[in-house]
Amino acid sequence: MDDAPPPPPRPLETFDLHGVRLTVASGRLNDQLRAALVQRRYVAPEARALGSLLTPEDVYFEVGSSAGILSTLAYRVVRDKARVHVYEPEPRMAALVKRTWRTNGADGSVHECLLGAGPGEYPYYVAKAFWASSRLADYGHGTTIQVQQRDFLQQLDKRGATFLLVEAQGAERDLLDKVLSPKVRAIVARLHPRIAGEVGLEAVLRCIAEQGFRQVSEDGPTRAWVRG
Repeated sequence: MDDAPPPPPRPLETFDLHGVRLTVASGRLNDQLRAALVQRRYVAPEARALGSLLTPEDVYFEVGSSAGILSTLAYRVVRDKARVHVYEPEPRMAALVKRTWRTNGADGSVHECLLGAGPGEYPYYVAKAFWASSRLADYGHGTTIQVQQRDFLQQLDKRGATFLLVEAQGAERDLLDKVLSPKVRAIVARLHPRIAGEVGLEAVLRCIAEQGFRQVSEDGPTRAWVRG
């Protein structure tokens, strides 16, 4: 008996937002995410902050891949693939980042791992809608994979990061409560109080301020700081 034929590939959908073309499998979308993409709301606050703060001299370091949209915008500013770093633990999303780069003439490095306090291995919850995948929150209707974690501060130093962007479903609580490399001059972070907790975010905001960063914008849940 012949083997059953492989299932047909999932249809792809294409969106244009913030000047970036994104093509993603329909199976990684839900109605809410699709609407955010169509209406160009997805990562819009982060795109605005990046546009106003990133400079051609920066080393861009992104935690959470935003499907390659924000790193494409970053590449257009720094124009050097050696200074664009994206950390994404889910293999399919890492592949999507690279596809977005190819489509839009961008480039950089995708590091397939989690970031945290020291190395390790942790479960990662892969949601059907790609924007809801997280190490900290399992919304159901997805799968769980085991992923490697690298030390956040070591990676920040290794890459010589000057511009830090964090959009990773509550990961800001466990990353931005630390003393950052003095090379980091700007931070953009989307805050997730329902995941990170109000107390955890208060500690994050206090730690950022104590390092000499001043808040320069608050755009919905996204805030931006510069040092000095």
